[in-house]
Amino acid sequence: MKFGSGIRMHALPAIVVCLLLMLCSCRSAFMHPFRSVDVNQLALADSAMTLVNHRAKPASALVGKRFLTLADCRSIALANNLDVQVARTDELTKRAVEWSNKTKLLPHFLASGELSQRDNPPYSFSDVLGQEGRNPNPGSGGTGVTNYSTSHERSTWRYTLELRWSPTDAALAYYLSKSSVNDRLKAHYQRVRIAQRLLAVVDGAFFRLLGLQQSHAAAGRLTAARSTVAARMKRAFERKLVGIDQYARATQQEIRARRLLAKIRNEIEKQRNILASAMALSPDYCVDGGFVLVGELSAPGFSAPMCDLEMQAVRNRPEAVEAGLSHLNSVNDLKRTIVKYCPKVTGFWRYTRDKDKYLYNNDWKEVGVLVYFDLLDWMSNVYEHRATEFNTAKTRKEMGSVALGITSQVRIAGLQYFDSLDELQSTCAALASTAEVLKVAKDRSSRDDLDLLALREAEANMLQNRIENTRAVGEANALLAELQGAMGTNYNEPAP
Repeated sequence: MKFGSGIRMHALPAIVVCLLLMLCSCRSAFMHPFRSVDVNQLALADSAMTLVNHRAKPASALVGKRFLTLADCRSIALANNLDVQVARTDELTKRAVEWSNKTKLLPHFLASGELSQRDNPPYSFSDVLGQEGRNPNPGSGGTGVTNYSTSHERSTWRYTLELRWSPTDAALAYYLSKSSVNDRLKAHYQRVRIAQRLLAVVDGAFFRLLGLQQSHAAAGRLTAARSTVAARMKRAFERKLVGIDQYARATQQEIRARRLLAKIRNEIEKQRNILASAMALSPDYCVDGGFVLVGELSAPGFSAPMCDLEMQAVRNRPEAVEAGLSHLNSVNDLKRTIVKYCPKVTGFWRYTRDKDKYLYNNDWKEVGVLVYFDLLDWMSNVYEHRATEFNTAKTRKEMGSVALGITSQVRIAGLQYFDSLDELQSTCAALASTAEVLKVAKDRSSRDDLDLLALREAEANMLQNRIENTRAVGEANALLAELQGAMGTNYNEPAP
């Protein structure tokens, strides 16, 4: 048996139950339509969901592998970073606003319909003459009027089509659209700058972690070698073959080696967590390794005068371009206030049709110009114009302030990088000196126990200097990555 338009009778109870459930779920919304949203609970819930989605995944879940190169880390970070995603969404928003403002340059096309009820004043109509006659006066006759009619229908429809365009509004919309184009470009450069800062963190953590990974195994061998030297030095001291100073130095070197091994392990976990957080991976998967970095670690060869670094930064940093766009927006606002001083002129073309059958003309066309001037708006615009002049002067000075801030950041990063190069040269010199000492110790290793002990100590010193050199190479590459991030040369994307 069918019910209604094809709904079976046995399906009706299920439909009723579904409707009741929907009404119950919406009951609180209907009863309290103006109840405010609990912002704190909403923020906590969204934060918890973000943690679940972005901090509970190992690297293998994203790229399908455990060994990551620098290119893998950069691509993962750019794809998963929430700040980059927010900036990309903001750029799309500004693009939509730009097109919205550009449409304001077009003429307005209006269509309207009106249903109205009107009064009915009577007038005389002559069937003989076929036209409106004179109103009869008492005692008069022969006017030819045989009946009376009404001037309008009581209810009638009126349709209107209108095309309206104002050059004043178009000029205002023109400068507004230019500012919206600048805002879209600013959103693009903000996203580029976020990516530059992100990649500076990723590259720096990558090179530090890569150097620490290569130093970890050597640090373990160094600890074993220092322990062996300390044990042999103790026996030699008991046999009065070495002095108290040599024995104390060996003991202290063993303690430093153990501390160096623990420090390298802790620093590995720290840099791995920094890198994982930048890639939106869970740091919980970094305790037991999580992922391993692969790549070549060599001494950086980049060098340039400080003034050249500062000029490159001013050319490449998005903040400089953003400051210039902000100044252009302030100039556009100033021009908009100048336009507001002019009276508002609007040209229009209007077509109207009335359905009233008693009208002589049921449709008509109009063409005209409307000039509007508001003295109060004009006086208010005087102060608005003054405010835009001050804002233009402020944004002009902000461009210089931004440039000075960029050069200061680049100078600090450059000094740190050049200091790391000096440190790297020192470790290279120490490594070469230790290699010469080791060669001499090997030549004397066949003579007696003290020579063998000196050989073992030279080998341990060689391991320690190699560890320091490897870490210095990693730190120099990391500081170079941070310098490139400060200069804005580590990532760039052409403006759309």
